[in-house]
Amino acid sequence: MTTTRKIKVQPPPDGIVWIEDYTSEDGSVHIPGIATRLGISHSTYRKWRMRNEGPASFYIGKKVAARIADVAAYLAGLHRAAVEEAQAVAAEAAHDSRPAELRTGSKRSATVPAQRNRAA
Repeated sequence: MTTTRKIKVQPPPDGIVWIEDYTSEDGSVHIPGIATRLGISHSTYRKWRMRNEGPASFYIGKKVAARIADVAAYLAGLHRAAVEEAQAVAAEAAHDSRPAELRTGSKRSATVPAQRNRAA
C-alpha cells in the first residue's frame, strides 16, 4: 500500500512572497504569489527570470522569492510607462492633426453664375 506524503510548505517571511501562491495548512490564509500578482503563469515568470525581466527575485533555500515592495514597484512602473506612452501618443496626434479647412462651397455653385452671365 502506498501513501502519499504531503510536503509541508513553509510560509514566506514577512514582506516576502514565493513565486507560487501559498495557502496555510488550515486554509485560512491565502497569499498570492509573484506570478499571480503579475497575472502570468509560474512557467512564464520562470522564463522571465532567465531573461532578467520582471521584478527582482532571489532564492530562499530552494524557493524563488521576491519582496512584496519590489513586485508592487514593478507593477507601478508598468502603469507609469503605459500612462506616459498614452500621453505621448495623444500629444503627437494633437500635434500632427491639421486645422479645419474653410468650406468654400462646391465647384458647381461657382460655375453656375458664370454660365448665366454669358447667356445674358
